[in-house]
Amino acid sequence: MTPEQIEELFISAAETEARLPAAGERPAALRAQTFPYFHSQIDVNGWGAERFQEERADFLSLKTTRLRRAEIARWELCNDLIKLVTSVRRRRCLWAWAMAEAGTLRAPKIMEGETILKRASFSRWCRDVENVHRNWGAECKNRAVEEIASTFARNTLSDKQKSGICTLREEPETGDKTSNIEERRDFIWMTPDAFTAREDPEAQDFSWAAKRNEIRRQREEHARKRQAA
Repeated sequence: MTPEQIEELFISAAETEARLPAAGERPAALRAQTFPYFHSQIDVNGWGAERFQEERADFLSLKTTRLRRAEIARWELCNDLIKLVTSVRRRRCLWAWAMAEAGTLRAPKIMEGETILKRASFSRWCRDVENVHRNWGAECKNRAVEEIASTFARNTLSDKQKSGICTLREEPETGDKTSNIEERRDFIWMTPDAFTAREDPEAQDFSWAAKRNEIRRQREEHARKRQAA
């Protein structure tokens, strides 16, 4: 399953979720909305067999608000796939993006002192609900899709920590390690006889000026010995 197929699956599930019966979070839809138009007997008398077939096809197609078993199965599949996403924020961003693409995303809005749910875009949802930038919300959505897609495509022996490092880190990369703070750690290669201040106590107070003066005195002493000889 490719990332594009996963996105289409979640968009379809968002459309199905909006058509589910109300569970207290939104008003129930009117039963009369199931039928877009009621035909009178006078209208029906003028129909032939072909017109009846068209009406029946429209009723059994997606034009009706009745849910089919295939749609419920896809919605339940998305509920199982979302469990593969490790981060809760990525789950929310994926569902919100799918609902925005389906045109069913709602965000709270204060009007005349009352908080009501209004249709919102993904950008507004990221700003008002999740308190993040839209680019960050889209990145979380993409990471969620990658986590789900990698479950189908990746080898079980491959690295699974790639999805954990996103653009922002949840915990610091380094910290104070009292157990190994005095431990010697070499981060560069050097020869065994290389000069290091750690091995030579006198090098702690090393001065290049004093070293050059000592070399100059030795050079002058050798010159006087050659002249005396």
